[in-house]
Amino acid sequence: MNNIGIFVKHSLEIAQEISSSSFLLLTETGEGLRAIEALKPEIDIIVATPSNEIYRKVVGQRWHAVKLPYRGRDVISTIQEALVLALDKSYISEGDEVVVLGSTPDQEASSLFFYSVDRETLNLSLCEFLRKTYIKQEIFQTVLEIAMEIGREGREGRLIGTAFIIGNENDVMKRSKQIILNPFKGHSIEERAITSPKIKETVKEFSQLDGVFVISKDGIIQSAGVYINVDTGSAELPQGLGARHAAVAALTTEVDCIGITVSQSGGIVRVFKNGIDYRAPEKNFYIKMLKKNCWRNLIEEKYYCRGNYKNTHRRTESRGC
Repeated sequence: MNNIGIFVKHSLEIAQEISSSSFLLLTETGEGLRAIEALKPEIDIIVATPSNEIYRKVVGQRWHAVKLPYRGRDVISTIQEALVLALDKSYISEGDEVVVLGSTPDQEASSLFFYSVDRETLNLSLCEFLRKTYIKQEIFQTVLEIAMEIGREGREGRLIGTAFIIGNENDVMKRSKQIILNPFKGHSIEERAITSPKIKETVKEFSQLDGVFVISKDGIIQSAGVYINVDTGSAELPQGLGARHAAVAALTTEVDCIGITVSQSGGIVRVFKNGIDYRAPEKNFYIKMLKKNCWRNLIEEKYYCRGNYKNTHRRTESRGC
């Protein structure tokens, strides 16, 4: 059994020992899923993944499947989205205690968490927020995924900042102006559909331009290189955020739209609606987290950290890795 299999095995033992309601696995590669399949645990299993292939594999099995809309950069916010989707599908209920084995795009089975499900706080989640808007989920997910890829990858070896406005393009353009020739003007609707796989690299290339992208509520790119001309005084933002964030936040208070920004300084993606930042980093910890990265195995007096397996014959406290 490899390290991932060992970590999965003892994570399941912990979940069963503390009588957890469910065990939620976040998987990018499917390795964690294969380990669970070999162990055949009795506990209720929920598998959350951004992979269409893995999702299709789980659907139809006795376990629950959750399709994540995008690959998150941090495991905490990704877990929160998975919990909201599981709650919406009635896989879990308010008050349930769930053990979660988290993964990142870079490392499978990277951390173990304990969550107490609270609908009131989970309603702040992005998925729940999206349900209260008229923007189609597919459109929003596509734009958000592109934004996160830009934040993660940058362009031509450097970090870049940009923003996307999704909503009524006429109202948006009344409060904006085109600062360069519109690179999307004259192209067909099919060519400008944000959900078309062919346009992703074009959007990434034009993200180096000053200004923002304007996308209709139907997912058609109207323009790039647009300057937002609104009073930013109404925007209440944390210190350190620049003019782009302030303009996007202020615009969402005047127009029925959603704004998505990518920070040039760190690639952080934020989502604005009614001037509120729904993906602020400080809100990433609003579900109770008891242990992070390292759990004591209370049964065998061992502790496991991904990439660092140790035995101990004496009682020690749980500690982070």
